Amino acid sequence: MQTERQPSRATRACAVLFALCAYGCADGGAAVPEPVVHETPRLLIVGWDGASFRMIDRLIDEGRLPNAKALLERGTSAVLESTIIPISSAAWTSAVTGKGPGQTGVYTFFATQPNSYDVELVSSRSNQAAPLWRILTWRGERSIVFGVPITYPPEPILGTMVAGMLSPFDAAYTWPPEFADELRGRGFEPDLDVWREQRVVRWDALERQLALKREIVTELLTEQDWRFAMVVFKSLDVVSHHSLEADFHDHVGPVYDVLDDVLGTLLETVGPETNVVLMSDHGFNSYAWGFNLHRWLANESYARRRADAPPVEVRAEDPLDVRERQVIRRLRGELNWSKTRAFAMQAEGNFGGIRLNLVGREPEGIVAAADAERVLTSLEERLRAIVMPDGAALVTNVFRGKDLYPGPHDALLPDLLFEAREDTQVFSDIDEQRVFGRMRTLEPDHDRHGIWIGAGPNIARARERGTAHIHDIAPTALHLLGHPVFAEMEGRVLSELLTGTPPVRAIAEADDPLARDAPSGGARPFTADELDALARRLRALGYTD
Repeated sequence: MQTERQPSRATRACAVLFALCAYGCADGGAAVPEPVVHETPRLLIVGWDGASFRMIDRLIDEGRLPNAKALLERGTSAVLESTIIPISSAAWTSAVTGKGPGQTGVYTFFATQPNSYDVELVSSRSNQAAPLWRILTWRGERSIVFGVPITYPPEPILGTMVAGMLSPFDAAYTWPPEFADELRGRGFEPDLDVWREQRVVRWDALERQLALKREIVTELLTEQDWRFAMVVFKSLDVVSHHSLEADFHDHVGPVYDVLDDVLGTLLETVGPETNVVLMSDHGFNSYAWGFNLHRWLANESYARRRADAPPVEVRAEDPLDVRERQVIRRLRGELNWSKTRAFAMQAEGNFGGIRLNLVGREPEGIVAAADAERVLTSLEERLRAIVMPDGAALVTNVFRGKDLYPGPHDALLPDLLFEAREDTQVFSDIDEQRVFGRMRTLEPDHDRHGIWIGAGPNIARARERGTAHIHDIAPTALHLLGHPVFAEMEGRVLSELLTGTPPVRAIAEADDPLARDAPSGGARPFTADELDALARRLRALGYTD
């Protein structure tokens, strides 16, 4: 029975070696790395997308989440600050590379296209930095990677990869490729399309997929040789987004309960001799107020609406149709580019982004490079001048995109980013006439405060909760596995949360012979049909920009 369901280790190892040689040796490149043996413990990272201590602490106080509680009691925790903006695409990519969007090239789910107002759906090929599993493959280490967002198309690694969010069901979304057929035969779904299409999360389907994922991941952890494993559960984020007009605690709490039960199985499978990290890419909050960035830019004369802007053709039975037309109107139909100096980019939670209509960068740019800083300063001053009804400022922080996330891909970023008060959601809506106001009902959306809970032989025990950043995940993971980190990583090793590890070793990526000479992977990009299908899934969840 087992051999019918799962290819043998030998079969998978041969497939990995064949692929690595194909990518690395065809032109006389590096030889396939030999597996190495280390005395340091293995590392398991478990991701709960959208988890926050706001919910975890409350549920534990209610006598729930026994496995998360046990992990806390034998280890330590930290509030994990997400990217700005706090969105899964940028956050998970930063977590597994140790680098910010300026270095990875992944900022939102849609990448800005050069000399265009169009955008393109991101994929694993959009990430220009090496993720953990690629670095470990270079160094001869085996990994299990399961469900991490923005990993489709999968790349050849030493080990097994099952891509997560944005994976087409009918594609080869695994490495080795044939593993996808096995998973399809068992009824596994790599993404949450069935729920997004319906705009309603079906609890029975969610439980069924979580049970199947628990079964498959447990098999991989038990039957395969591995040093590093990472599994991400996206269901919590999806249910949280669908909590509008529901009691957030009552609606989302049962998902935490199921995930905690799965966590217990994984902890039992890997044993106390394994270092374990439970993390999220961002948190969740319920927002009482809203700030319409698109409308504000128009009211402040930074953006100008066309007099002949086409109307929105609404088919009430098709929410995807509505969202698609809103995006087309805002970027292509609504704005008069000859009189628009700045326009809204992606907003998430209480963060927003603004991009200048820059000469030489945008196809109809009107802001000269010499005037860019003056316009940005003006935007910052006006944003900071917005006052809430209680007399406090709406905007608490303002950043320049290139200063916040420097790197070779910083031209993809907004020119200006800002943080609003923690009770105010930032959004860009064409049809909402108000710039600022109280929500009709609390609006669930991301916030920047994720979780980090660690326990194991090399994780310190501490009651006091620390602080960490999402891009600290990759360097800390490499260090726990006994490897040097890259000096180019923006993150740092969380030494204060660890125990019994040697001093941190840092090397330049360009000087690392294993990185320089090894293959970097080479999976195919999305097809046009897959791009269209995946864009519809994202729009269904609300990622319309």
